[in-house]
Amino acid sequence: MRNKVLVEVDLNKIKHNFSCVKRFSGNSPVIPVIKADAYGHGAEQVAHALETLDILETINNKRIHSFGVAYLSEAIKLRESGIKSRIIVFFDIANIADIIKYDLNPVIYNLTTAEQLSSEALKLNKRIDVHINIDTGMGRLGFLFDRDISVIRDKVSGLQGINIIGVMSHFSEADLLDREFAKDQLERFINAKKELPNLNKEVVWHISNSAAVISFKEARLDGVRPGLMLYGYSPFGKDNDLKPAMKVTTRLIDVRSIPAGRPISYGRTFVTKRQSLIGVLPIGYADGYSRLYSNQGYVIIRGQKAPIAGRVCMDATMVDVTDIADVKVNDEVILLGGEGDNKILAYELSVFAKTIPYEIIITLGNTNKRVYV
Repeated sequence: MRNKVLVEVDLNKIKHNFSCVKRFSGNSPVIPVIKADAYGHGAEQVAHALETLDILETINNKRIHSFGVAYLSEAIKLRESGIKSRIIVFFDIANIADIIKYDLNPVIYNLTTAEQLSSEALKLNKRIDVHINIDTGMGRLGFLFDRDISVIRDKVSGLQGINIIGVMSHFSEADLLDREFAKDQLERFINAKKELPNLNKEVVWHISNSAAVISFKEARLDGVRPGLMLYGYSPFGKDNDLKPAMKVTTRLIDVRSIPAGRPISYGRTFVTKRQSLIGVLPIGYADGYSRLYSNQGYVIIRGQKAPIAGRVCMDATMVDVTDIADVKVNDEVILLGGEGDNKILAYELSVFAKTIPYEIIITLGNTNKRVYV
């Protein structure tokens, strides 16, 4: 079946969400995070859309606007698609030649990496702009805030092949109502800045993710680094004028009249209690539609909720459409998104799947065909 699931991405909504980020952050400079293919929305298309806004930022007369990605392969695709802005690569410096070739800004998280990068750059008579990652409590990557600051000050900052243009950290729980640990992380980050007076005054310090942008104004510093917000969702489950940019749809491939007392799908976990109309969707967990939606999720058909009947299969899902008037084969089925009352959001799907909205949009967006508005 051709294009059995369609992911529609509205780039104007992403632009709108960018303006919301600016408003929430007090117009602080923004580093849009477009890793994981822009959270399933398409990194190249999102980056080009944002570049059209002319959003290059300046601090101390120095351009610092960047896009943030996780790995080199993501950054290279952006460059090859024509993106001109700075690109920060958070996790990957495996190929130093490509970092130089594509003019990328890697994040340095230990001394060995910094020395290797500097050495290779000097061999090519180059100096690479980098960001330094300080681990203030995330426990993932970075120089430890209470052990390694002297290493940055006395060794990394003196390497001739690298030029430190930014210092970053990452909140581990800025989305919690209890802000104590986030405050601890911010304090550690600010103290690190005080311990590094030898860094260039134009170095950009950034720590705020989407949750901090919305609720922790003290953490704005020199710029903010939102991800989820750009795509229309708040980590707090509130819209905050954000507009979800992704709509995922399919179509009914069959509508079956089933007598009462008949099991539907694997394991007989759903049995019809009445004469029922059961719609069949050409989507399953192979398409990123979680098996955890079985018997508890729903879709929207003709403006009404149709509950999932039985277990989600690999390539098919059944829904109860008994109470939906005039339902027929080829009717549009909204799996995610929509407008007004006729919508289902990633917040709801994440509850059914016992996960977070990030995983919902990334999985559906990166598994299926995308089109752009």
